[in-house]
Amino acid sequence: MRLRHLALAHFRRFAAFDHAFAPGPTIIWGDNGAGKSNLVEAAYLLATSRSPYSSSERDLIAWDCPHRPAFARTIGDCESHSRPVRIEIRLVEPGGNHSLADPGAAPGPDEPYHPPSVRRRALIDGQPKAIGEILGHLNAVHFSPEEVELVAGPGERRRRFLDIALSQLDRAYVRSLRRFQRAIVQRNAMLRRLRDDPALPRTQLDPWDAEAVAHGAVVIACRLRAVSRLNEALASLDGTAPGAAPIRADYVPSVDLRAINVPDGPYIRGWDEGDPQVVAVASAMARAMTASRGRDLGAGTTLVGPHRDDLVVRAAGIDQRLYGSRGQQRTAALAMKVAEAHLMAEVTGEKPVLLLDDVMSELDPGRRQFVEALAIDTDQAIVTGTEAAVFSDRFRGAASTYRLQHGNLVRA
Repeated sequence: MRLRHLALAHFRRFAAFDHAFAPGPTIIWGDNGAGKSNLVEAAYLLATSRSPYSSSERDLIAWDCPHRPAFARTIGDCESHSRPVRIEIRLVEPGGNHSLADPGAAPGPDEPYHPPSVRRRALIDGQPKAIGEILGHLNAVHFSPEEVELVAGPGERRRRFLDIALSQLDRAYVRSLRRFQRAIVQRNAMLRRLRDDPALPRTQLDPWDAEAVAHGAVVIACRLRAVSRLNEALASLDGTAPGAAPIRADYVPSVDLRAINVPDGPYIRGWDEGDPQVVAVASAMARAMTASRGRDLGAGTTLVGPHRDDLVVRAAGIDQRLYGSRGQQRTAALAMKVAEAHLMAEVTGEKPVLLLDDVMSELDPGRRQFVEALAIDTDQAIVTGTEAAVFSDRFRGAASTYRLQHGNLVRA
């Protein structure tokens, strides 16, 4: 699996960008602020439909885009199982109609401009698709110094890690996650209505409870299976460097799942009606939601379910969020990302694209050597840094090396 060609228009720092990527590792180095992370971000956007750096999509549109309504375009020619596919994501200010032939008109002012809102549009091989349809065409694993928050940050960060990995692998997971999220929004609105008007019957929660349980159980069951496979991969890593403590991730549910058995074996995409693990999780979740109704009403929000679950990442049994040093947390986060890549390769039969953004400067020589070996061993890796010297001679010899200058990649 690889990204063969990337083209950008009005994306972040790039008014225009066009580059063909070779298989194997590609090194992109340049000064801070040159736009290296923007290229990694664009590739990750094509894989997941989301930015790894910003939750505000309007920030992805270049502030000096000369068109009104403003827009940005990311196009990737990809290859999966030896089949070509073109993925395109357009970020468009409402009111715009930005086709390839007519990208916009009316130049705007010279001062920075951020559209008040942005809509995402997706195309696959030139055909408009729902944004979720791009998932799975280009699988990618992203790692940057900020990924230490995967271990050190709040539970939301670790749930997002699972959601992004599984969304690239399993469309059944995506459907169940979205339907669960919609059910929780409706249930929370009903909780607030019932709190404000105690005369309303609590049975009005019943349909939303049923919806949340049906889809939340699939989400939890998928996560349990994925975490089991992540731990299989983590056990083989030996901590990512000689002498490093072994890493393990434990799923921490908000409902009692002690009676649930996670089946051994590879992760299975999709779930049959009546799957025993999903049924068992649904039963446990239904009991928990019923027991929590009083607390939920008081809080005006749903306090149990997969949106409240967490992962505890441990090294030699020690919770790294609470007791790990910054270096240990970074090592644990790296191990989790490597395990994610193993999971993707196991499920799809293809290694994902590795997007390693300014990672080397934060690692000691032993872990730097580990990451370089990983990038050489995969089908494709895009690795950035502020100077070529941060990479070993062996790695530079195996990689296509470019310097990013004035928005262009120059062979180095």
